[in-house]
Amino acid sequence: MSNKISFEEAFAQATTEALKILGVVVSKIVTDYLETKYSIRLTKTVNNPEALDEALEHAIDGGRTIVERRLVNLLYEKLGLEESSSKRDNANNDKVPFEQRVQEAKRRYKTEQF
Repeated sequence: MSNKISFEEAFAQATTEALKILGVVVSKIVTDYLETKYSIRLTKTVNNPEALDEALEHAIDGGRTIVERRLVNLLYEKLGLEESSSKRDNANNDKVPFEQRVQEAKRRYKTEQF
């Protein structure tokens, strides 16, 4: 994908697509729950991924990891970035906080644009 997409747009798209892993009905329920209970619009959490992480933890607990892993993978794909093979293959990668993985993608994207 071209680097013409903004980080914010790539994050919004990745968030929407990542939730689809739960299925149409469940992703709609989770989205509605997060927006109602936490006042979080999923596509607007780019500057506060910690809030998304916390809300997902409360809404779907263990499923959070699956959604977040998918979101990060989609984000890298949309930004045209390669995750290093050690990070991609490392089972301990899930121990790196979600917000840190998002910030790393943002940093790399901005660095590679210049």
